[in-house]
Amino acid sequence: MNRMIGPDGNYVAAPDFPGRTLGITAFVLSFFLQAVALILGIIALFQSRRAGVTNNLAIAAVVISVVLLLTGIVIWISVVSARSFS
Repeated sequence: MNRMIGPDGNYVAAPDFPGRTLGITAFVLSFFLQAVALILGIIALFQSRRAGVTNNLAIAAVVISVVLLLTGIVIWISVVSARSFS
């Protein structure tokens, strides 16, 4: 159970934020394992949108994963094609 301190100094239940942990995980993994992070980020986005909240880390994870995946694919294609011409 998540708890936080309210304005009167007492502990109150923190609001539930579906997809937050998955969004954080996807964001961290987006720099190392782009395919896994892309899948987790999309799942976190769906969970958050279903609950009606915005998950900025999941959005960032999806964007970073897509950009790095495409960059890796372009680099891989250029290296393979450069080797075939030599």
